[in-house]
Amino acid sequence: MKNKYVKGIRIKFLFIFFISFFLSVFSGLYINNILRNQRTDYSKEISIFNSRSAVIIDDIKRNFHNTDELKRIIDEYRNRIEVFIVDKKGYILLKPKYNYQLQLNIDEVLLIQNAKDFQDNQIVYYIVEAIDNETYVVLSSSLIKQDDTRALFFALIIFIPMFLLLSYGRIKYIDTLSKGIIEVSKGKLDYRVPIKGTDELTVLGENINYMAEELQNLKAKEQENEAAKNRLIVNMSHDLRTPLTSIIGFIKLLKGIYTGKDEIDRYIDIIDDKAHRLEGLIDDLFEYTKLTSYDIKLSIIEVSLNELIRQVIEEMMPISTENNIKIQFDMPQQEILINIDPTIMIRVFENIIINAIRYSEKPGKINIKVLEEKNGVMIAIENKGEAIKKEDLNKVFDRFYRTDEARNSETGGSGIGLSIAKAIINLHNGKIWAECQGKSVVFYVLIR
Repeated sequence: MKNKYVKGIRIKFLFIFFISFFLSVFSGLYINNILRNQRTDYSKEISIFNSRSAVIIDDIKRNFHNTDELKRIIDEYRNRIEVFIVDKKGYILLKPKYNYQLQLNIDEVLLIQNAKDFQDNQIVYYIVEAIDNETYVVLSSSLIKQDDTRALFFALIIFIPMFLLLSYGRIKYIDTLSKGIIEVSKGKLDYRVPIKGTDELTVLGENINYMAEELQNLKAKEQENEAAKNRLIVNMSHDLRTPLTSIIGFIKLLKGIYTGKDEIDRYIDIIDDKAHRLEGLIDDLFEYTKLTSYDIKLSIIEVSLNELIRQVIEEMMPISTENNIKIQFDMPQQEILINIDPTIMIRVFENIIINAIRYSEKPGKINIKVLEEKNGVMIAIENKGEAIKKEDLNKVFDRFYRTDEARNSETGGSGIGLSIAKAIINLHNGKIWAECQGKSVVFYVLIR
């Protein structure tokens, strides 16, 4: 896709940064200048300065004739207050270390000894005290004006909201793109994000829409192919079932006509058995395709689970008796009512029980238990036979999967019965799984 956008997102954010920076600096300086012109109250600082100065002056008066002690006092306070001892003309007699002044204008200091503003960013306070007619002690202290330091604070306070305000549009658009990706990931392939701006985010938005459109087309094509495949399977099943029905009908007629010929009857019995098995396979394939591929509408009603399973067991009695298998049903005393589609749910238990009969030890027994759980009702169907490997337990529900091909040739079965059972349980939002302990195989069905 040709990139028609020339404004980069990095340049845009850099431009927003500098605009916010300069506007905040100028605004901060302007506000600070207004506050600087207001009178500042330094009464607290002056009070502290006066208290300290009084202590220093007392020390100097007591030790006035001790030059060494005077130097010690001057140096002791030099980091907070500068102390000078001057003569009548202002010549400095004693001063702090690293101070190179030689003379003070004593008349000017006496005139403005409360304070003098030497620079824009500091104020110097003076106190002058006469020790005798020829000597004075001069104390001074400088204070930085507090309002000058507020300019940076005002600039920072202004910069943050200004930057967020100017970049709000693109930040919000990033959030919109993020939500769009989440919606598409949920499978909403018809969702499209709005296209705004002329930068890399705009390109990203168009690419998200392009991706969603391509996925939507791909999904539609897959659904079309799947539908075509399912139609083919259904049509083939229908076409195969019709001649099979005719074959089975004519075989029955032949069996009636040639009842005295044992050899012909034997062949006809074989044909009859194979035809019925083929018909069963096609019926199972047709039902599985219908359950997994069409929009099945369940006829949910409230039924008694006790009676439903008892009905299935009664229908299975001829097959179980023929295979020397006993079915034991551990039914709870209270009636358990569940909301299901009984027409297809019966098929679940039929398929599991038939599977258990085929693969049980002969003679053997099948145990069926119904247990009430916190999250639903669980039915356990147990039989004893050959152990199933742990890695094969989940595969038994796959289409046409057989754990033992040799045994299956003897027992029969389409290899799709358990897959049909799983498809029906999935339609009911339930769960089906198998467990194996030694020779004991248990199929569990959880109906919520």
